[in-house]
Amino acid sequence: MPSIDTDRKRKKRSAKRRSLLPLLIIFILLLMAASGVLIYLVRNHLGAATGVDTTTRLSAQSGFSCEYSEAQKLYPFSEGVLKVTATRVAYLSMTGTEIYGVDIKMDKPFCVIQGDHALIADSGGYFCMLLDAKGEIYQKQMTGAISFGALSSDGYAGLIMEQQDTKGAVYLLDAQGNFLAQWNSVESGYPVSISFSPDKSVVDIALVDTDGSSMQPRLKKIGLPTGSQDKKPKDLALYTPDVSSILSNISYIGKDKTVLAGISDLLCFSGDSIQTISSYGQIFSVFSSGDGVNVIYSDGIGQEVRMEYLGSGFVRGSSVVLGNNFIEARTKDGSVIIAVDDKIIQVNAVTLETEKSVKVDQEILKIGYLDENTVIVVTADSVRELTL
Repeated sequence: MPSIDTDRKRKKRSAKRRSLLPLLIIFILLLMAASGVLIYLVRNHLGAATGVDTTTRLSAQSGFSCEYSEAQKLYPFSEGVLKVTATRVAYLSMTGTEIYGVDIKMDKPFCVIQGDHALIADSGGYFCMLLDAKGEIYQKQMTGAISFGALSSDGYAGLIMEQQDTKGAVYLLDAQGNFLAQWNSVESGYPVSISFSPDKSVVDIALVDTDGSSMQPRLKKIGLPTGSQDKKPKDLALYTPDVSSILSNISYIGKDKTVLAGISDLLCFSGDSIQTISSYGQIFSVFSSGDGVNVIYSDGIGQEVRMEYLGSGFVRGSSVVLGNNFIEARTKDGSVIIAVDDKIIQVNAVTLETEKSVKVDQEILKIGYLDENTVIVVTADSVRELTL
């Protein structure tokens, strides 16, 4: 009898196990399905989060606060900013501390920064000065009212000024303020802008002639004197393109191709040839990048802002959308930082691939490189150091 009872108990336990097995299988299947759904939802959530721009609070970054009226007078320079007013130029650190200051007297000072040098000149006045991060290099008084200034990468300065019995003069100085040469425009037209070629051997002068019934742009090329005794510039070339707009923006493709840009026209000058691209709706900025130029433009008023790269062939290619409101762009070592809308974007100058993008919470006025990965941002109420 005991053995029979034992067998019966075993059979009952086996029957119970068999009845629970389907339920266990169903539970496992439901658990696997739930896990799959959970993984799917998590992946979708992460994917959606990746596409959302996070906003960087500039007030939490290193820097200093300022008033809006003061911010208008600040320019990213070297490892800080230049503050330019009618009575004083001051170089400030990123904490707002004055490193040095120079008293001036100008009615409408403007600032041109190129590399380690800054040119301050009085628009409509007669004074100019050159600075670097260590202080004042020189001050000069011109013989005619100044209307434009330009710098080379190593501190050569060029000024357009009024000159009696001419349509304007181009006055050139070396990095120590020594007189290099002066070119007077008698029949070519009114000088509107100038630029030093990459090797500093040529000065390009954008002109506008208004003697006729229509506006006629021209490009004048002069060579810098090579000897210390000869102060007369070399007459190299005068181009008269078949367009009727002001071409004041000057940039370069390589060392021997000059590019002029206007509101919608882009022209390339090389040797005896002139290539013209007139298919831009509105050009905002053109600047040299390696062996080509970058063009920031839109296809018309109200259209999105785009950027493209033109190489040595001067042929339009693909473009990248930047945003809606272009503010400023700066180049360094093959990259371009662009302030557009409420973002600062770093783009490869040639491939146009976005390398970094930071969205900020304040109105951007000006930008500049502090180092390879750090940007100086001047906003409506502060100066900040932003790591990209």
